[in-house]
Amino acid sequence: MNKYDKDNAYKLDLSDYDCEEEYLDDLRVCWQDKYDPNTKTNVCVDDYDTEAVYRESLVNNWQETYDPQHRFNGFEFERFTSVDDYLVELNDRLDWIKKCDLEGIFSKIDPSKYDNMFQYQHVLDLRKAWKNKYDPDNIHNEIDPCDYSSVEEYHKALMDD
Repeated sequence: MNKYDKDNAYKLDLSDYDCEEEYLDDLRVCWQDKYDPNTKTNVCVDDYDTEAVYRESLVNNWQETYDPQHRFNGFEFERFTSVDDYLVELNDRLDWIKKCDLEGIFSKIDPSKYDNMFQYQHVLDLRKAWKNKYDPDNIHNEIDPCDYSSVEEYHKALMDD
């Protein structure tokens, strides 16, 4: 049994190698080609002996490099096969913010938790409606509708203030 590529996903034949390290080196090239072919991260594949640990390090690096404030924590990283896939999604969400919340009023709402811009816009519109209904004169600046998951919670917070 191959401890590095149990399912033989990369179709490398162990018998073609004189030693385990040569095989692992070629396997690492495959991992690099799969997850970070254009070397957009500073994660060195040579530092890893398993694909899973290498991929986990890449995912952490993607977030640290491209979202250092951790604004987009709602992404399901396991669905991204490469840094390029992640960047497409990240740039989509940045575009949503520009289109839906240019002033950054609702910056606490994570657009990566939503599948499309319509869902994201709906959540923003709800928070605007809550604010307009229960605090139209903006008396309670310290109470942000983005901190609440329901209108009832928001209204209660205003009444308790």
